[in-house]
Parts: sequence; structure tokens; C-alpha cells
Amino acid sequence: MGEGEWNTLKRFCAFAIIEIHMKVLITGIAGFVGSHLAERLLKTGNEIFGICLPGESLENISKIRRSLRLSECDITRFDQLSRLIKRINPDQIYHLAALSSVGKSFSHPLDTIKTNIRGTLYLLEILRNLNKRVKILVVGSSDMYGKVLPKEIPITEKKPLLPISPYGVSKATCDLLAYQYFASYRVYAIRARAFNHTGPRQRTGFVIPDFASQIAKIEVGQMPPVLKVGNLSSKRDISDVRDVVTAYLSLMGKGKAGEAYNICSREAYSIKNVLKILLSLSKKKIKVKLDEKKSRPAEIPILMGDNSKIRKAVGWKPKIPLKKTLEDTLNFWREKYKVF
Repeated sequence: MGEGEWNTLKRFCAFAIIEIHMKVLITGIAGFVGSHLAERLLKTGNEIFGICLPGESLENISKIRRSLRLSECDITRFDQLSRLIKRINPDQIYHLAALSSVGKSFSHPLDTIKTNIRGTLYLLEILRNLNKRVKILVVGSSDMYGKVLPKEIPITEKKPLLPISPYGVSKATCDLLAYQYFASYRVYAIRARAFNHTGPRQRTGFVIPDFASQIAKIEVGQMPPVLKVGNLSSKRDISDVRDVVTAYLSLMGKGKAGEAYNICSREAYSIKNVLKILLSLSKKKIKVKLDEKKSRPAEIPILMGDNSKIRKAVGWKPKIPLKKTLEDTLNFWREKYKVF
């Protein structure tokens, strides 16, 4: 081997070592999506760091906790967050931490705005002043699009953001901040606009785990065979959390800074049909009852996204069928209530 070939090999090995030993930070690591993402990232050989709220439950990451480097931090406290980021010195950040319930945002708008916008703004401002380029994936939501006209379905990334919930407003602001920090300061921010996604570990307060948890309770006799529901007429683009995590990883690897990408299935499922599938997975006879308390002040009739951009950019597409997602989610709640 000549000297030139040897030097090339050394440079390649050095690059490979850097790639393998990157420091990856997940905000909201103990949450529904964060826990699935952490499991996948642990397989890459990188160091995985996570931010949790003080006193937050770590149940979702209990099986992998010893493999993670966790820190308690309130991301709405700038000084505390800045010290932590500088200490970790990450190469990549997946920013998932947020108050993510659309329904609760109507009753707690100030908390939603404070947590979601401040946390994102502070992270971007900290990265602006670091002496290294850090890739950050800022996770948004389809709720930022708001109500859409029939001619705007499926929704592309070019649709104006017209949110009608406090949560949607907060996520639209975060999305715009990520673009602004890229355009103004060249912060390497990639914007992910995730449509509805579900799966094991998603907490109650969201429609599918609300249905699944009630069915599981009914099966073990913890509640009468009556399932309480809200509006069933709306249609949503629903993906499996595990597919969404794959999209996040793909965007971090190949996504372009400053760009926004829809993460969606390009199919709209009525909530009524979703419930019908879940009920078909149970051997119990269950009645359905409308609960007015579950209705929201403003409801988006349909959300269905166009995933052409992400498919073309990184080759991602959803793979897990909806029925499989619903079955796995129901089994997760059955296990919680010890149904075998």
C-alpha cells in the first residue's frame, strides 16, 4: 500500500470513528415518540443524551435507561438549558419536548405557548452562539395548517399556516422560528411536520389510546361495556410512531436545513372507522356513547398530507398498516391491565 493510499485509509477511518461516536440529544426523551426514537438511536453506536422534566415518569424508557445519559432540565429556563447544551456539546438534537395535546391546549393556552415556543426559541438561540454546527430537527405538527379547503387536500408544505388551536399556533411559531434562525444565522434546522401518529406508549388524552385503554378496561371488567367518545366524523392522516421515527432519522441524515417536510401516510381515516377496527379486535360487545365533554371549541374536519417531498428527498414512506398499529396499541393497554 502506497503512502497516498494509506493516508486516504486513515482519513476514512477517522471519519468513520467520528460518525459512530456522535453525541445525539433528544429533548422529551421519556415521552411517547422520544422513547421509540431513543431505542432506534441506541442501535447506531452513538452516545444518546436525553432531557427530562424534573420528576417526570421514566416508565417509557425503563428498559433502556442505563444505556442513556439523562439530565433533568426545564427547557423554558434559558440559563439552565444553555449550561446543559454546552456541557453535552451535541452533534445532533431531536427536539421533541412539547405540550402536545390539542384538546388540553384550549384549556391551558398559556402553558402550551410558554413551553412550546420558549423551549424552541431558547434551543435555537443557544445553537446560534455555539462554535460548532449542530443539526437540529424541530418537530412540528399538521395542526399548524388549520382548516383546509377541499381543493387543498392533500396538504403540501406550501399551504399557508392558519392554525385554529393554541397548540397549532405554538407549533406554527416554532416552525417559523426554525426557518428564521436558518435564514438569518445559518442554524442547521430541519423542520418536520408530523401528521397524526400513534402506537404503543401514547398516553391517554389522544383519541386512539383513549379508545384502546377503555376497551382494555372493559375486557377485564374495570368499567362497564360502554365506550365514551367525542366527535367521530373528523378524518385524520394516521401513521405508526415507528414509521415516524424512521422519518426523523432519515431527515436528520439527508434532510436539507431550512426545509419543511410533511410526515404522513397520504390517507385520511375517519375516526369512526378507526373505532370500528378497534372494536373488531375485541371479543367483548361494547356500546358507544357520545360524551359532550370530549368535544373541542374548534375542530378541523379533515387533515391529509402529501408526502411527495420527503419521499423524493430521503426515500421515506410509511410501511406499517393501520390495523397493525391499532392492534399493537390495544395490546399495549391490555398488558397494562393484565389482559392475556
